[in-house]
Amino acid sequence: MFAFADPEIIRLATTEFVPVCADDWYQRRRSDAEGAFWRRITLQGPRGADAPTHQGIYIFTADGELLAFKNAGQDVKATRDQLQDGLSKWKSLPAFRRQAGALAIPAHGPLDPNYTRTPPMDGAIVRAHSRILDRDGNRYRKGTCDFPGGDRSARDFLWLTADDLKSLSSIPPSVGHSIRIPDPLRERLLRFHLVDNTRGEPDFWNHDEIQTSDIVLSVDKTNPESIELNLDGTVSLSTRSDPVRAYDARLSGRIRVSRAGKLERFDIVAIGEHRGAGTFTARGVRSGLLGVAFELVDPEIPANRVPPQGSRDPEKYFGPK
Repeated sequence: MFAFADPEIIRLATTEFVPVCADDWYQRRRSDAEGAFWRRITLQGPRGADAPTHQGIYIFTADGELLAFKNAGQDVKATRDQLQDGLSKWKSLPAFRRQAGALAIPAHGPLDPNYTRTPPMDGAIVRAHSRILDRDGNRYRKGTCDFPGGDRSARDFLWLTADDLKSLSSIPPSVGHSIRIPDPLRERLLRFHLVDNTRGEPDFWNHDEIQTSDIVLSVDKTNPESIELNLDGTVSLSTRSDPVRAYDARLSGRIRVSRAGKLERFDIVAIGEHRGAGTFTARGVRSGLLGVAFELVDPEIPANRVPPQGSRDPEKYFGPK
């Protein structure tokens, strides 16, 4: 069991602390108040300033004092002990530091635009869940994996732009009419979201690693307010290196978009054979079935606004190639 699925850890984190989640890749690079505060915290930890990563679980005060640190999110006991240790140190601080209003938080100031990601204006947010699978007759079931946690679902978000939605809503509203999925959306979907991220950070596909792609959108239903589309097709992705990392999958599902360009439904699933490993997933290599499911989410919920991992490089993520 991962630490943050443990009921006691959930109780402690939500009743005794103010939980904050952030991506160290962004935080350690930011040239703004948030980045400066993060570096102040991490420099009190065991890693040096030049460490390639500062990921981990930090417990700290609002004025920037580190109370406890561990990078043990898969270890329930270690994380429980860390929370208890941090809480004990917090309670031992002078009362004047712990009382409400003890610290005046200054204005944040301008954000570093190079490391700030916001969902596209007038676009949409789609959640992507990936999971390894095993066959069960003509059906599928949760897959098995020797790597700790490798059988669990991983999550990312797919961001659609206003241009993506315009291209979908402008399909001629004639039942049976079909087109190939627009290139910008196709590239983003395939290269950055049909990946095995169940065991760690994935390598994304390059444009020339899309060996074949035949994904068709066909009009299934139409009315004055919206158009509903069937999506169906196959894709073959593979590296040109040895050993090969590859994914051969079939995609199917339904998309509904209003005539005004608002996404109302995005239910897509990809299932196929995956093999090989990425830079950070060499341990516990598993060849077998991988499924990726996509669903539309509410953009007003803060947890749904986490940037796609691929958007670390916006030009590649949103560009056609």
